[in-house]
Amino acid sequence: MQNTEELKYALLIASIAMLMMAFFVISFVMYYQKRRFEEEKKINEIEKNYNRMLLDTALNSEETERRRIAQDLHDDIGTMLSLTKLSLNQLSKMVGTMEGDKEEQIMRKSQSLVEETILHVRRITRDLVPTTLERFGLMEAIEEFIHKLEEDSNLVITFQSNTEEFPRQGQKQELTLYRIMQELVNNAIKHASCTRIEISLEVNEKTVGLRVTDNGVGFNPEKIKENNLAGLGLLGIESRLAIVNGTVQYEKPENGGSSALAEIPIVAVSNSKPEPLHPFRRERVNA
Repeated sequence: MQNTEELKYALLIASIAMLMMAFFVISFVMYYQKRRFEEEKKINEIEKNYNRMLLDTALNSEETERRRIAQDLHDDIGTMLSLTKLSLNQLSKMVGTMEGDKEEQIMRKSQSLVEETILHVRRITRDLVPTTLERFGLMEAIEEFIHKLEEDSNLVITFQSNTEEFPRQGQKQELTLYRIMQELVNNAIKHASCTRIEISLEVNEKTVGLRVTDNGVGFNPEKIKENNLAGLGLLGIESRLAIVNGTVQYEKPENGGSSALAEIPIVAVSNSKPEPLHPFRRERVNA
């Protein structure tokens, strides 16, 4: 009888020991998995931040190169064209005192070509560096962009916002939305075969939304991505939005065409203007 009691007691102790061992093993496995998950999460976060930093650096380099080209166009080519225009004006006065309609026509044609070239250089310069964006804000920059497009095409482009006075955002946020708007509109003009484009700004307490809708042929962005046919335009939009924690959604309106909505978090600025976009100026070099 005593041996039976001792056997039961021994079995109980053995069972408790096995349960404790099992508990410690399970706890260790759970702890190890938790640590592994946390380490993987940290690694993914580091990779995400690193990729974001690379994208930010690449886009900053792109904007810097845009400014350099715009500065060279403005300071060098623009100045040379202005001097050429002055010389032609002086030459025109000399030709005007002579008899000869052919010479006068050639002179007027030359003046017209130089004047047109100057206008093109100014337009390219404004496209490279949107100084209106810095001085007056996103709404005014979009309106200027639309006005230039309507001058050169038969497109009908409308623009509206759910607020009369759009709140100024940080430099990077405003420039991101402006570049995305340019890309979406240019894509619609080149590929959608559309006759009408609608642009709108949607502002709420948390986000700023930019929507671009056209009445063209439309497309399926998911199918394009699955077939690895995404062009630099769509990838560029996603890259820009990734830097400012933004998102983009593509939709198919019921009446045809395509619609894209890009949203970024609102970033308050301390004053009425964000950081400057570094307009045309050359840094002083100390000898």
